[in-house]
Amino acid sequence: MSRFHQYYFDHLVAIHNALRNELKSCTRTLPTVTQPASIKTSLQKVLQFCRHLQGHHDLEEAVVFPAFAAVTDISHWSNSHEVLENTLDRIRKLAQQGIDQDGKGFESEKEKLVEELQSLSDIVLPHLSDEEYLSNPAETIKMWPTEKDMRRAFPWMG
Repeated sequence: MSRFHQYYFDHLVAIHNALRNELKSCTRTLPTVTQPASIKTSLQKVLQFCRHLQGHHDLEEAVVFPAFAAVTDISHWSNSHEVLENTLDRIRKLAQQGIDQDGKGFESEKEKLVEELQSLSDIVLPHLSDEEYLSNPAETIKMWPTEKDMRRAFPWMG
């Protein structure tokens, strides 16, 4: 195994852990806030998380998935990404609605948003773990045996 196999895995896990922590923060904070200003701040953090997750998702769709799809079956990843996109859209709309209302009168929508965030967790967390399993060095070495092979598959990694 090359250092590059490990580097790819460590890089992916660091990004995934940041996404996990951000999602956990949103799901823990949003249900507890009651003041309009705090609600608005929490909703802004939800939208920020959505941007981070969307950026990660877009990068995977553009460059990571094609590399894996060339050597193994990852069709289940695409399926979960479609569900993820729909859930993210609902979350963004609800969060933006609350921001537009300055966090006022948002209690019933807040409950709906918390449910959507939980649905997102149910989709995202197993998906991240599955990606990490397939991306761990013991697995990637099977698909790309040398550092040269791995670099060819992931040229954007440097």
